[in-house]
This record gives sequence, structure tokens and C-alpha cells, in this order.
Amino acid sequence: MRAVTFTLDQPESSHIAYRMFGADSEFEREQIYHLNVLADETVILLGRLRGDLDEARRLLGDHTDVLGYSISSEEPQNGLVYIHARPPPAMKRFLELPRIHEVFFNFPIGSTSDGRLSVEMLGETNDVLREALADVPPQLDVTIERIGPYPDAGGHIVALLTDRQREVLDVALSLGYYDVPRQATHSDIAERLDCSVATVGEHLQKIESRVFKHIRP
Repeated sequence: MRAVTFTLDQPESSHIAYRMFGADSEFEREQIYHLNVLADETVILLGRLRGDLDEARRLLGDHTDVLGYSISSEEPQNGLVYIHARPPPAMKRFLELPRIHEVFFNFPIGSTSDGRLSVEMLGETNDVLREALADVPPQLDVTIERIGPYPDAGGHIVALLTDRQREVLDVALSLGYYDVPRQATHSDIAERLDCSVATVGEHLQKIESRVFKHIRP
């Protein structure tokens, strides 16, 4: 089994999916647990949303493409959201890739700090994955982070990471970032790698997220 990890940049659009989950949105999509295209070509989504949930309810209730929704929350800024909607054509085409090609998405789907989807897609061969990626609508900008063997439970945990993430992790470990007490900061790592502190923070967040998801029971 092979896997490709990539980010998906959403186009500027007035559609509810982009308004709520885009880079400039006041909402933060934490994870998408399920996405599916129904027989009538509408889409259902289950995910976790952080932000002004009352504003989210207003936007969902006012949008003509939203056929139904619910937001369940015990906290005012963090809730589980269910949406049934007519999707933008490009996103519908993307979600149909598992039906058209011999691939499937590995859920949950995450998101980056700048509003992009972070997706892992699985298939039997690299060629199958490349064919599916070539079928992604051009409106959705794909940035491939890693393609190779699927890091299943028996694989080495480092295989979960991209080359750049491994480089960041190596520097963090060598400087003592994960020592107790901590011997280095994001600034120290950024100086060694000649990049911004924000970039280091995003890389470490992705590294920790992937590792923790892999090892949790």
C-alpha cells in the first residue's frame, strides 16, 4: 500500500465551505472526520469547528447551498459540526476521486494554519496515486509533501514525516527542544534552519500531530 500526503489550497469563493474554512475566515476547522458525496450529488460533512459558533450557525442558516446542519457543543468556541450541502463543482470532483480511481482518503482530514486541507490519500501503487492527483481540478492547488509506503502500525514512525519535517525534527532534537527541562526554543531552531519562527512552529505542530495520531490507542 502506498500513500501520498498533500495540502489542498481552496480558491476564493463565496461558497459557504470556503467562507467558513478559508485562510481569511474567522473560523478554524480543526479536523474533518467524514466527507461523502451522496447519490443526489450533495455532500455531507462531519468535523470539528473552532470560532464564533453563533456566527457559524447564522452563516449556515442563511446560505442557499446548505440543505441542513447542526452544531453540537459544550464550549462556546469549539463544536462538532454536521453539514449537508450542495458542494462547489471543484470540491465535488475532488471528493469523487475514490469512486473514479482505486484510492481512498485517510480520515480525519486536517488543516494548516493558513486554511489549506491536509490530506492523506492511499492506493495500491504510486501510479494509481499519481493518476488520481492528475484528476484534481486545477482550481484546487495541490502541494505534495510526501509519496511513498503507507506507514502502517508496523512501520517506523519517522516514515510518517516529510523530508523537511524530519530535518526540523533532527534539529529540534539536537538542540534539546524535547529535553526536560527544554534547552531550545522555536527561535533557536529557526536560526539553525534559516527560516521563520512561525514556520518552525507549524512544522513542529504537524510533526507532533502525526506522531500522536499514530501512537495513540
